[in-house]
Amino acid sequence: MNLHLARLAAALVMCAALSWLIPDAYRRATNPERMWSSAFYSAVIDRFMIRTDTASASEYSDEDGKAYTLRGFRQLLPFLYFADLEKQKQFPDTVAGTPVTAEAARQAMQSLQLRPRDWNRDQLPLHVLLESSPTGASLGLPPDVFRLNADGITFIRCADGLVDAEKSARFRDAMNAAGVAWPLRGLGGNPTPLKSFDEGYLLVDGKGAVFQLTMVRGEPVCRATGLSVQGGVRAVVVDEHPRKEFIGAIVTDHAVQLVMYGDMLTQLPLEGFDASGSLAQVRSDPLHRTVATADVRDRITLPTRYVAVTPAYAPVRRFDLGLPAQLRERLTFLQDMGSALSPFAVRQFAPEEGRILLRIEPAASLPMAALGCVAASLLLLAGRRWQRQRVHPVEVLATLAFGLPGLVGVALFGPLGATPPPAAAPDGRLSASS
Repeated sequence: MNLHLARLAAALVMCAALSWLIPDAYRRATNPERMWSSAFYSAVIDRFMIRTDTASASEYSDEDGKAYTLRGFRQLLPFLYFADLEKQKQFPDTVAGTPVTAEAARQAMQSLQLRPRDWNRDQLPLHVLLESSPTGASLGLPPDVFRLNADGITFIRCADGLVDAEKSARFRDAMNAAGVAWPLRGLGGNPTPLKSFDEGYLLVDGKGAVFQLTMVRGEPVCRATGLSVQGGVRAVVVDEHPRKEFIGAIVTDHAVQLVMYGDMLTQLPLEGFDASGSLAQVRSDPLHRTVATADVRDRITLPTRYVAVTPAYAPVRRFDLGLPAQLRERLTFLQDMGSALSPFAVRQFAPEEGRILLRIEPAASLPMAALGCVAASLLLLAGRRWQRQRVHPVEVLATLAFGLPGLVGVALFGPLGATPPPAAAPDGRLSASS
């Protein structure tokens, strides 16, 4: 039996398309109600408080499972709900023996979020450096942008797209005078005029030294901080805040370090942090900071790790917040059952990536995937036998390789075997065997 190449090509295209469509449709059809859980450290009772939200309701509890009303939850988290408690005249005078005010809670609130999708993608090579000391009351956007070269910095005017050679030379000379080693390993800034002040850019040079670059009245100011970082630099972030505790953060392969005012590096106590797929968060209040990390590649089996720390970032209490056991078991079961539909899936999106993907990933359960492929092949053989048609070996291989997508592709465009025309007798008539 010959192979019908056109039908085979159409069947393979269908298999590839269904390898994306079938797993995606199954995942959408079987996903349970979405649930969001977050933990907040309460200095009132020295416990983490948990808020769980679904589309229909919200639940409040502590790390020991004790349930609370919304009112009781707010009273145990006065720094998070300071506005509500202040309006109701219930904001406490002291927390953990320390005098506090609602205004102090408002000023101390800062949240820094670091997500892997922000650095696991190609970065735009153009940057904006604001004037840190404007003549007016607010910051404004400059008339140019800059890009980095292997041995310097180049400013480009936005009006005509031409290089500002004079400004480029001034900034390059200032950076060289400060001791910057080219090329840079990382830089980051916060180039928005919608903030009260500007700290410019943090730079990590080729030797791992940390510098701060600002523009003051049009002139470059490049300051060597005396700090250095080890390992591959994945991201540099600047986050100005009136409380002025830290300028920003430097993310390396397995650590997050805050660049503090006063030229100090503080490494966050993030157990198991992996920049390829982990997020990190820092939340502050007048008495404590809360740092958290989670691997976004596996939110089913891996928990979010919370650590309450002192203002010096010394750990006070740790807590792991995972999915409820019943929900985790259900999601794992649904993943395993979905593996029987296709041995692999074509993936377009991933939470750790900030771009459209074309990634082929194996099924969650390889034994279930193998069982599904065998079942699809048996169904093909049974169908062909019922139709009294021969099965081409390539059809069996397609169903064994693709599972249900292979079965559908072969059924729609098969049979893939091309039966040769009957032989003709010497006198021109069809042979009797035909």
